[in-house]
Amino acid sequence: MTTDRPAPTLLGRLVRAWGGDDRRGDVTTALTLFALGWLLLEVGLVDLFRGGPLGAVVPEPWWRVALLAVGCALTLVKRSHPMLALAGGVAVTLVDLTWGGSLAILLVLWDLLFAAAMWSGPTARRWLWGTAVVLTVAGAVAAGEATRDARAFITTGLNLGAILLVPMWWADNVRQKSELAAVERSRADEARRTAELERRRATDLERIAELDRHEAVRAERAAMARDLHDVIASHLSTIAIHSGAALSTAPDAARDRGALEQVRTSAVASLTEMRSMIELLRADAPRDPLAAPGRLDRLGDLLAAARADGTVVTFEDPDGVATADRPAAVGHALYRIAQEALTNARKHASGAAVVVRLACEPGPGSPVTLEVRNSAPRAVLTGDPRAATHPVSAGMGMLTMRERAEALGGAFDAAATDDGGWVVRARVPAGAHDAPTDAPTDTDTDDRSPTP
Repeated sequence: MTTDRPAPTLLGRLVRAWGGDDRRGDVTTALTLFALGWLLLEVGLVDLFRGGPLGAVVPEPWWRVALLAVGCALTLVKRSHPMLALAGGVAVTLVDLTWGGSLAILLVLWDLLFAAAMWSGPTARRWLWGTAVVLTVAGAVAAGEATRDARAFITTGLNLGAILLVPMWWADNVRQKSELAAVERSRADEARRTAELERRRATDLERIAELDRHEAVRAERAAMARDLHDVIASHLSTIAIHSGAALSTAPDAARDRGALEQVRTSAVASLTEMRSMIELLRADAPRDPLAAPGRLDRLGDLLAAARADGTVVTFEDPDGVATADRPAAVGHALYRIAQEALTNARKHASGAAVVVRLACEPGPGSPVTLEVRNSAPRAVLTGDPRAATHPVSAGMGMLTMRERAEALGGAFDAAATDDGGWVVRARVPAGAHDAPTDAPTDTDTDDRSPTP
């Protein structure tokens, strides 16, 4: 909601251009002093010091008004030039004293003394105080010596103190309070800025914590997706292959019973691993991805399951990697990559021979390399039940294998071979147990393509 403000008048613009609210107050003060002084002159409050040491000259009345106007004009520059205005005020006061003195001019001098003590610098203020104290004491002593009367000494001292010292004491008091108020405002502004910075810091920390929570959830979901895929993909692929083969050919009791036995075996194994996964996810303790089923020393079970399906599998481990003491993260990742590679070979190159090779470069802490290579699929013979099956793929195998290798600081690649087969190769550092469990995923989410 906006409020329309009236356009400033010409007088208002001139006043603001001349000095704003302070200048407006000085103009008001000067006019007030002139009006009050004129009134005091009209009622006859003049000749206050007739017969004094300076003598007295009776001027025309308009001379006193003109002198008052000069004194009031000096108050207009008391902020910008306080000492210069006071010097002019002292000159006006001396002239007025030669005419006997008047209360109107004393009011002007009082205002100029206040302004000089208020807005002049520290050095000027020290000189001003020193001069005023000296004049007050000297005047009181002179009056006492002239009259030989203590009462004259005291009265003159009080009068001079009221004229010279009181306005400066008042100005010092006002200035100190103004400075204290300015310090308090500065502290309040600083506290406000500090509170604002703290509020922004708290907001940023809250935003960072929220991003961390989102990132943790994303990483956990990615890890769960990989583990669930690895647990069920191999067994469900076996079920799909055997059931599809049985359904695509003429009924044969012995062959169909064998297929059902393989289906049941894969289903039971899948349920067992799924139960382990569910128990792990329902546990109160934080989920440890390395606690999921699958270790490198169980690689023989994978090879046996693949051979039971009729796949010719050759295992090569010249360096004894499968039985060596390796970090759990390395064994877990290599086991899952081998499981997925064997599953893909059975799906996309049914009947092709597969070679699984583990190797470790010389030296302590050397990387471990896993290679799963299948030859070109053998010619499909008439009556082969697997010839008519079609691979069932979720399109996540290559992605999960790459993630597992790269999450441990390793490398992964897969490509067709010159003889029409396919090779999957993963290289994982042996000291990868301290590596993060998740890494940025590849944008390629397609499974490996069937080999020709």
